[in-house]
Amino acid sequence: MTLTTEAGPEAVTRTELRFARTVERHLVHRASVAEVFVTDSLSEGPDRFRAAAQLPLTHGYYQDHLQVPARFDVLLLLEATRQASTHGAHQHLALPLNATFLVNAWSLRLDDPDALLIGERPGELKLTETVTRTEGRGGRLRALRFDVELAVRERRVGHAHIEVGVTTSEDYRKLRFMQRRSDPPLTSQRSGRPGGAPVDAARVGRLSPANVVLGEPVLRDGSLTAALSPRFDNRSLFDHDYDHYPAMVLTEAARQIAFLASAAGAGTSADGPVVTGLDARFVRYAELDAPIEVIAPVATGSGPGPLTHPVTFVQGDQTIAEIGFTLRGETA
Repeated sequence: MTLTTEAGPEAVTRTELRFARTVERHLVHRASVAEVFVTDSLSEGPDRFRAAAQLPLTHGYYQDHLQVPARFDVLLLLEATRQASTHGAHQHLALPLNATFLVNAWSLRLDDPDALLIGERPGELKLTETVTRTEGRGGRLRALRFDVELAVRERRVGHAHIEVGVTTSEDYRKLRFMQRRSDPPLTSQRSGRPGGAPVDAARVGRLSPANVVLGEPVLRDGSLTAALSPRFDNRSLFDHDYDHYPAMVLTEAARQIAFLASAAGAGTSADGPVVTGLDARFVRYAELDAPIEVIAPVATGSGPGPLTHPVTFVQGDQTIAEIGFTLRGETA
């Protein structure tokens, strides 16, 4: 099959994905070039495309882990999938740049986690994406679902899916004002940590305290409860201005408390468990100006796994998100 993509004013026909340089940052909704991982994308039809992303050997957030041997971060794969989907929506589905994507759900399954073991060269991730559209009255696009097959170094790793609502930037601002009866605050207006002092980095498998997003947890009725407490100056989590906590911050918080709640205290050692999957559903905006509790039942069993740890996010008296992390090998 001949594949066509647009490169400047002329159409270029080719079949091989390229890893030579990253795509334009605005096409993946990033402010920093350093946070762009997608390098190419080729259309295979009206609702199907392939994409490429380079996985860095070092990164202040995605590769900041205690675990040995080192693997490419599962959330790096998720972010590359988000970027590739966003780029494809603009490049191949012709969505305008003022389109706002609202993450409703995402999931990722790793069938071969050992394919993510880091070698001497950056990882070359290839993504094959199928898009399902949901339209409203008058054929207006309301939502997109991306189903994605993932391969690293031509070795199949697993699959992911992302579901997003689609609206314009102006309609999004109106929606947020209507929901709150006021303009929401922005991350650029916040400082420090909203939930107080963080849990020790090693306990959640991190080297740098800057990448910890939880306050010190407490045990209550068989569950760990911690305050959501990221640093607003972490430019990987807050690459640009947000009027809510983005889905990736909540997903990172779910991973960290899943580590704490696992049978072995997962993040504390180099040979801790391996993430093999996650499922997330986001039902309300995670507002910046009210505390958020992150809650996970403490695991009572042990063994080689895999075990899934459900995590609930509560703001006020409402559940705003539910995320499950599946961990393999929770005991040595």
